[in-house]
Amino acid sequence: MSTRLLIYLVLGLVAGSLHAGLWDSDRPTPEGLPSHYDVIAGRFDRFPPGFYELREQRSSAQIAGIEDLKVADTNQLDRLCASLPVFDDAGVALLRLGRHGDAIILMDRKLHIVSRVHDIRTATARSQGDRGEANKAAILLNRWLNTPNPTDTDLKVAHDILQAQLDADAFNSDARWSLLEINWRSSKPAWQPTGDPVFPNLLGLTEASFRGEHNDSALARAGIGGCLAFLARRIVYEDGWENVDVMYAYSLALALSGRDEEALFAWFRACELIDGGATTGVANAPAPKALKRVLGVHVNDLEQKTSAEKLYIEMRERADAWSASRNKFLEVGLAKGRHPDTDPKFWAAWSLNDPAPQQPGRPEEPDEPFMHPAILIGGFGGFALVLLTMVIGIVMVGRRGGGSAPSVDEL
Repeated sequence: MSTRLLIYLVLGLVAGSLHAGLWDSDRPTPEGLPSHYDVIAGRFDRFPPGFYELREQRSSAQIAGIEDLKVADTNQLDRLCASLPVFDDAGVALLRLGRHGDAIILMDRKLHIVSRVHDIRTATARSQGDRGEANKAAILLNRWLNTPNPTDTDLKVAHDILQAQLDADAFNSDARWSLLEINWRSSKPAWQPTGDPVFPNLLGLTEASFRGEHNDSALARAGIGGCLAFLARRIVYEDGWENVDVMYAYSLALALSGRDEEALFAWFRACELIDGGATTGVANAPAPKALKRVLGVHVNDLEQKTSAEKLYIEMRERADAWSASRNKFLEVGLAKGRHPDTDPKFWAAWSLNDPAPQQPGRPEEPDEPFMHPAILIGGFGGFALVLLTMVIGIVMVGRRGGGSAPSVDEL
């Protein structure tokens, strides 16, 4: 393995161990992210506004007047530090409700408290400050994406926040991945019919990126090792499931990593979004039908396209049924005054009343054994025969030499 490739792989592993985006109590752990199939199909919680309205009300009540506490008093200082994650819950809930301005104000309040406790509780201030800044940048990006004819002000402020984080810590992949998308959108990408066959994308991949073997090492060689975790979180946790450009980038990364079927599914999802009226942020993009075609250049040669599309439709139906069942159960509980944030057993009685299998991901198929049993048994038998032959041979040689044959323990 070349030194350069080794460096790429190490950087990819470092990037893969960290993640970008919003921070609140719902932020999934790396192990908690859904499978690629579930990310694409939408088999993850997509809660209605009522969930976030109650969370925001509860969180805002907890932090009301918190700024009046004194850092010189140890008990009050403890309360101030304990309140910092609550600001994240309230701010992200406001984001989910489309109240971007109020969410930004909350993040600024949090960052002000962080500055007050920094000299006394430095470690807490640093970690909570990073989260508050990451949240503010994500809120600004979300507002920019959801504002008709937006100015570049939100993108610039978000860029400056994240660039400062990256300057302070070169391994902060929160900043790295978020900046990747923000810088791409700020560059005002445009499609040229005679340009690179691969449509402009936030990962910066081109036709040349797909030369050579398609595997995880290919992601590292392209300088985007670890991007699949970022994109999965962006889709599941930051509204990327409704974004053509994010889903297209996911499809490209899946294809480059050798996950052909998942790449097809992600492209199908991008096409589904386009059929529903969504479009790309790339200027000069073709009409919807042609747009779907140019977004699929990287999967054109895959033979399983027809069978994969049928499976994708089935997966989407199951995912929607799963989500609808969860939300119906949730709304009944909310109407009774219960909420998952305050009731640890909230979901204990939920079950999916659907004939489809409840297991996540692609419909299960029997795993192929690592080695066929007959081959395995034959292998052990052959090894035993060879060993016995060696023992007999050594015994015979010993007899011919006139000496006593060695015992088995001496062999």
